[in-house]
Amino acid sequence: MKPLLVLTIICLALMAPRLVRADSDDQDRAREAVEHHEILPLAGILAAVKRSYGSNVVDIEYEDSDGRKIYEFEIVDDKGQVIEVQVDAATGKVIGNEGAQD
Repeated sequence: MKPLLVLTIICLALMAPRLVRADSDDQDRAREAVEHHEILPLAGILAAVKRSYGSNVVDIEYEDSDGRKIYEFEIVDDKGQVIEVQVDAATGKVIGNEGAQD
């Protein structure tokens, strides 16, 4: 296994307890926003992100940044590099990405 991929897996395992707690809060806020028709459901946006950036999504966060609701995805590409993709949760449009991509 590539050293960077191993390091990424170890880091994610160590962060798991914190991520579970944060994800629970994110889920509750996102579910409420979907019920109020403020944002699109995650399933459709996740499918589009996987088609464009690959299916190895390792983390998803839901954020409210200055009134803009955002889904943030962390994806590990085939080379073991992390790509971070931000999607406007209301429109489903990609509003930013960082990291390696060919």
